[in-house]
Amino acid sequence: MAWFQRDRAKAVGESANEIARASQSRSFASTVIAGTALVFSGFSLWETSLKQADLSVYVTGVVTYERDQTADASIMPAGGFEVLAIPITIANSGARDAAVLALQLDVNNPKTGLAARFEATYSVDGAYFAKTGARPKAPFSALVIAGRSGWTGTLLFYPVSYSNEKVLTPGRKVAAFNDALRKKYAKEMGGSSSISTLQEKYPDLPEFVDYDSYYAKVLNQNDKVQLALKLIRPPSSGWLERVLGTPVQPITLTLDMPDISDYQLSRGELVRLRTATARL
Repeated sequence: MAWFQRDRAKAVGESANEIARASQSRSFASTVIAGTALVFSGFSLWETSLKQADLSVYVTGVVTYERDQTADASIMPAGGFEVLAIPITIANSGARDAAVLALQLDVNNPKTGLAARFEATYSVDGAYFAKTGARPKAPFSALVIAGRSGWTGTLLFYPVSYSNEKVLTPGRKVAAFNDALRKKYAKEMGGSSSISTLQEKYPDLPEFVDYDSYYAKVLNQNDKVQLALKLIRPPSSGWLERVLGTPVQPITLTLDMPDISDYQLSRGELVRLRTATARL
């Protein structure tokens, strides 16, 4: 009888242990499933709502150069404004909207040492590049790029500053400078009205330092220039954006100017620049 009771007690104990182990296994499985669901839920929330704006910029090699001579001489520099037309795509892979206040283009000519900063001033479409008819353009305004979307457009970049500040001297002041030069050196010019004739005869005259600066351009015939495109965004509005926000790296390009003369550019020619390199 005693051995029967011992076996029965043993069987009851083993059964209780098995029940406990099964309960623990179910509890562990439930915990894993709940944890996995929580991870996926958090990831989904991050991707759809919390992920900060993440911008990527893409620039094709189709960059066009011209000299805009349509402005008034009281504003326009001698020879016209240098203009770069660049097709740009901006993609936002984040969940939140992204604002772009401006786009800056820094251009450097290693050969001449002249550098310039351009800013996106107008947006245009295909009609702008037609050889005849109107060439419409609209003032550039700040962009708001929704999450999981993108923006594509062609922008005209106009110069706002040069490393030599005299390059942006208005044409009217340059014309007055030239008239004063003609009067001062009328005898040396021998009846000619061309400043170029005077410069050929007397290239070391001190006035030609300013004269050359007034007509300088960052892009010239057969030149190579280096470009860096930057997006200007508003300051971070909170700690989360400051911590998790991703800065947009500048896009760099090296472009070659073809063998085209200043005379052709003065007639309003649109020049396709050759891309030497294109990288992020």
